[in-house]
Amino acid sequence: MGGRNTRFSLSILILLFLLCASMQTAQAGPVIKINDDSWLRINYEMQLYGQWRDTGSGPNDTSDTTDIFFRRNRLIVHGQMNDTFGFYSAIEQQGDRRIYGTTVSEVPGKNFDILDTFVTADVNDAFRMRLGLTKDPMIREQNEGCFFPLSVDRSLFVYTNLPRANRDYGAVIWGNLVNAKIQYRLAAMKGNDSGDDPKSSLRYTARAHVTLLDPESSLVYRGTYLGAKKVLTFGAGYQFEPDAVYGDLSAKTLEKDYKAWTFDGFFEYPTPSGTFTVSGAYLKTEFDDAYKGGDPDTRSIGLNGEKKGWYAKAGYLLPNKIGPGNVQVYGRYEDWRFAELSDIFNQKIKWVAGGVNYYLKGQDLRITLEYSHNDFDKEDATNKDFNTFTAMLQFLF
Repeated sequence: MGGRNTRFSLSILILLFLLCASMQTAQAGPVIKINDDSWLRINYEMQLYGQWRDTGSGPNDTSDTTDIFFRRNRLIVHGQMNDTFGFYSAIEQQGDRRIYGTTVSEVPGKNFDILDTFVTADVNDAFRMRLGLTKDPMIREQNEGCFFPLSVDRSLFVYTNLPRANRDYGAVIWGNLVNAKIQYRLAAMKGNDSGDDPKSSLRYTARAHVTLLDPESSLVYRGTYLGAKKVLTFGAGYQFEPDAVYGDLSAKTLEKDYKAWTFDGFFEYPTPSGTFTVSGAYLKTEFDDAYKGGDPDTRSIGLNGEKKGWYAKAGYLLPNKIGPGNVQVYGRYEDWRFAELSDIFNQKIKWVAGGVNYYLKGQDLRITLEYSHNDFDKEDATNKDFNTFTAMLQFLF
């Protein structure tokens, strides 16, 4: 009976999404022109999730969990003072949410916070800066725009261990060279800062990519360009923070460095038969085996602690239009090993997903349906294989 009610609830939710999508379209946010050089823009961006998972939401609950929540609910103000200096600031509400990447919470979680706030300085195309609270620049997938991924969202496991949704305080210097065929990114940021750090050291990052077809000249990547570009890009990044954690936190001993490296590739090519997208990446993060200490800093373990793994994803945008929009099917596969996850050493996760995007007005108005399966190598009461179904309505204005 519970499964029938769950399927009925999800069917109603999907129907509401479709009705909502058919009634309205999104336009670019309003621009306030101050003078010939200065302007201000306000944007609203929203992703509403309906999710179902075949695990319960409490310690003694073995039934399914159905949830509806804001994955992202964002208000953005950005603008330019002149040709060189500008700013960007975003606040975001998330929740009320029970279903997370690998867990289901008994109590709904919610958050309201300043997501980004930074000043930009664009001296020329070869030298640009961001100063403030902004995204960590190393990993391609986490630098894909939150509202431009190929799948319903980006990888659940590709993130590093920054405490603020892969954001950090600091400076990012970047630019495009050789007609935007090469892009570099350099950053010095706050890094780990829990009050228990062996040293208050900065985290240093370097990333570069080479694009062989149409350039990817923005600091923000896209998971798909919907056939607007022919792209072949290869990138790599490295990150280091000395004395980032303790292997024995209670004794304040066994100081350990943090380092991570990644390489990635992205390919998208439009043809008369449709647009094909393929991408993948490898990531390894290390804390010099801090998890083997007597009382390791929790930042060195878990989903964003010491780990290594990879993902691959592919999409196909149909050439024909169905109704007012375009249809894109996709799939992705991920394979990860974690030093310690939920008290299990050397835990491995395989994650597979497939879905369909329905673009009514590009990314401004999008519906995504996705099924995913999470497979733990070692199962126990906490780590159990599960299936998830997600329906998402995306609206940008």
